[in-house]
Amino acid sequence: MTQTEQSTRRLLDRLFVPLTVGPTLLWIASIIVYPTAKLFWSSLFFQNPITGAKEFVGLRNFERLLFQSGGWLGTFNPDFVSYTWHTVVYVGFSVSISFVLGLGIAILLNKDMKGRGWFRTAVIVPWILPYVMSGLMWRWMFQTQYGAINGVLTQAGIIGEKIAFLSDPTLAMIALIVADVWVFTPFIIIILLAGLQNVPAQLYDAAEVDGASRWARFWNVTYPFLKPSILVALTIRIIFDIRALDIVWVMTEGGPGKSTEVWASWLYRTAQVFSKPGEGAALGVVMLAVTFGIVTVLYKLFGDTPYA
Repeated sequence: MTQTEQSTRRLLDRLFVPLTVGPTLLWIASIIVYPTAKLFWSSLFFQNPITGAKEFVGLRNFERLLFQSGGWLGTFNPDFVSYTWHTVVYVGFSVSISFVLGLGIAILLNKDMKGRGWFRTAVIVPWILPYVMSGLMWRWMFQTQYGAINGVLTQAGIIGEKIAFLSDPTLAMIALIVADVWVFTPFIIIILLAGLQNVPAQLYDAAEVDGASRWARFWNVTYPFLKPSILVALTIRIIFDIRALDIVWVMTEGGPGKSTEVWASWLYRTAQVFSKPGEGAALGVVMLAVTFGIVTVLYKLFGDTPYA
């Protein structure tokens, strides 16, 4: 090998890592690092809605978002407290109900049964539909005069007068949770069903020979193998619900009043409707931090498995 060829070989060796890893790093930076940095940077500015001029205000957007006027030591902003509670209720009930339903249906579909393939296909239909279309469908379902739910309950003699589901604060939140559970439960089913199919049948046979009860078989055999799937399902499910806007906006627009206003709809209203992109970005930073904290807790709970 000549000296020139040796120099070329050394140059190619030095460039191998940058050329192979560089595009991936650029891709990650373009879709994760830049948008996140842009969100933080935007949260530090006030933009005049008329002139479009920006003014650096530091952490003042966070102060307005979290606290009442009076400084950092003042009381919390009642809107922030109220909308945070709505978000906790919406995400907590939606994720919990859809997870329990999804786990039960996944276990059922994992068994040998007639028509299992048809059922597996049918359950993903709600997940296929666009979220906006699902929201419109459920808004019509809960409509007072012509909605299907009022029609069925009236025809069955369960209620005497039609119920204004979307005009009552509590019923409107329940309606949102029902629609959200209907849309996202198929996602839970798909993820958990894939996890159940990775459990070796021999372990069930061995546990049965040892006389283990159904609960013991689930806890000692199924659950350890299912933990990675539970982690993925809950992580994605919670992220989707914290930033859920489509269904909430289409069904209630945060109403009646502000009784179903959640973080995502508040962010949209603040940034787009009220033309306060700085405060909207500050809320986005808070949502990002909370989501990151929840995901960290989930990884602590489900991130390890004795069979990994």
